[in-house]
Amino acid sequence: MLFNFWAHFSYFIKDFYGYLIALTVASLLLLFLTYKIFESERSLKRKKVYISLVFSAFMLIVCFSAVEGYFRFVYDQSDGLGFLQVNKKWHERHVVFNSNFYRDRDFGQTKKEGVIRIGAIGDSLTLGGGIKDVNNRYTNILEKKLKEAGYNVEVFNLGKSGEDTQEEIADYQKIKYLNFDIIVWEYFLNDIQPLNASTGTTVINNEAVVSPVIKFISQKSYLLDYLYWRLSARYQKTFAELKNADLNRYKEPDTLANHEKQIADFLKQLKEDNKKVVIIIFPFVHLLPDYPASDVHEEMSRVFRENGVEAIDLLDYLKGKQAKDLVASRFDFHPNEYVHSLAADRLLEKMLPLLQAQPKNSGQ
Repeated sequence: MLFNFWAHFSYFIKDFYGYLIALTVASLLLLFLTYKIFESERSLKRKKVYISLVFSAFMLIVCFSAVEGYFRFVYDQSDGLGFLQVNKKWHERHVVFNSNFYRDRDFGQTKKEGVIRIGAIGDSLTLGGGIKDVNNRYTNILEKKLKEAGYNVEVFNLGKSGEDTQEEIADYQKIKYLNFDIIVWEYFLNDIQPLNASTGTTVINNEAVVSPVIKFISQKSYLLDYLYWRLSARYQKTFAELKNADLNRYKEPDTLANHEKQIADFLKQLKEDNKKVVIIIFPFVHLLPDYPASDVHEEMSRVFRENGVEAIDLLDYLKGKQAKDLVASRFDFHPNEYVHSLAADRLLEKMLPLLQAQPKNSGQ
């Protein structure tokens, strides 16, 4: 208890020392100037005016420091683009990686007898972008429900932020020694972006660039950084540009053909490796209810179906719903806990028939 207190206190001092110095100097100046004004030969009326000005300046510093402290230590919302300083704090508080650099507990390399291993591959949606408690991600909910149903399972979350299909496949090759029985493959409509040639990455890199003055101010003040991005039209513009960059890729015949081949080759490999596969497609939840990409969902469902897997398309279950009820927060368009719970339920329905031939854990 005492150690935790000192750890938090030391962190506060280290992170906020500049403002603590400013408050100390402002307090001393307040006392000094107040004393000098009272000792001066000016009229009482003028003294009151000067003291009011000095006190107002002092309170301005205090209020600014207090709001700055709020954004550094209390405000706890993620940012879908990762531009804001507060987003770094959110990740420090809620995102912990294991020895394999995944947001999960450490993976046991040796699979115990009778255990069914499920590996969930995907991007930031699988990782749980915007989800504070990992127990509210679809992978954790699925594991809990399967155990409650009597199955001895381990669900490993292999999601990594920013990855597309090509990177997810490459990562799976590095981790497949864990000997999964079932692969859950989360598909999102930016996964078509080619490795090292992503138009979405270009958009983010371009829009994240600010002038040296803004960069300096943003690094010194979380409050001013927050106000800059929240009041800037660039923030919403970036989301619009990302949507266009991703969806336009499906209109490029060569890019789409290469993407479909990558999917077909990977599914073929998984089949040869005797892995059962469940695919779930997530929509852009922030674009509901007037969804602009239903045709892409139909196209990708067809691709998966022609390669022997009937995909779960969450768009079918979210049509007509409002974006504000589905996103992680006002400024983070990742799916919220409701969508993750829905995904877990649909995966459970799909997975139970695959597990019926597997022995149940009588000790559950």
